[in-house]
Amino acid sequence: MKQYEFNEVYEACKDMVWKLVSRYVFSREDREDLFQEVFLNVHRALPRFRGEAKVGTWVFSIAVNVSINYIKKQKRYRWLTDMLGAFRIIEPEAVEAATDVGELKPLAKLSARQRMILLLAEVEEMKLGKVAQLMKMPVGTVKSNLHRAREIIKKEVRENGGI
Repeated sequence: MKQYEFNEVYEACKDMVWKLVSRYVFSREDREDLFQEVFLNVHRALPRFRGEAKVGTWVFSIAVNVSINYIKKQKRYRWLTDMLGAFRIIEPEAVEAATDVGELKPLAKLSARQRMILLLAEVEEMKLGKVAQLMKMPVGTVKSNLHRAREIIKKEVRENGGI
């Protein structure tokens, strides 16, 4: 089993992690915070890395999990504006004006798990098997969460016209 040095892992994965965290948070400061938190977790976990997966896959998994936890801690979900724009649920002016998660009603109704699954499946266009692997849950659970998330968004859009 190969022992990886942190600098080697960082250099190999920094661009991928930056791209990933850029999808989850809006402001540069939040991206930098999340990016730093991901690599702090990688640094802490590196001695326990068993090499059962490629190091990039392992870091990506950590990045997804750290992102989930980061999002749960946030009172403002600015990254949701990108998703709302991608789904064309609300107008760009409304996206810019919406700063509180309560103002982003369609996605605010989703649990953090449902939002993450929806983001990975729809925005990242990741296969459901890969989403299941990253989220450490059965594919059936991913499918049901994705279906529920889509239904919640459709219902909110129908009932409230988006926001």
